[in-house]
Amino acid sequence: MSYTYPIWLFFAAFFFYYAYAHWRESEVQIRPFSIRNRGEEPGAPALDPALAEANRTFVMEFNESLAQSNKVRRVRHRAVALGYGLSGLVALASMFMLLAAGPAG
Repeated sequence: MSYTYPIWLFFAAFFFYYAYAHWRESEVQIRPFSIRNRGEEPGAPALDPALAEANRTFVMEFNESLAQSNKVRRVRHRAVALGYGLSGLVALASMFMLLAAGPAG
């Protein structure tokens, strides 16, 4: 009898673990960037209005970039998780086919 089915079981567990890890990683997002307005603090000198507007524009554009990056990361990690999940199913199917074949003789 072939005793290679524990190897297939190991591979299935390995693939399912990585599927789970990537699925969880897809839920992690980079938080939005924020900047403090130092001109609003008591005792702080007033900010130049042009500089304050440049800061707001930068923060808005940078946060849009982060949102796009979060979306791409989520899709990629989900795709990898599905690939690992399918690999785990193939490993389990291989193990069951090996067990169903019975003793090789």
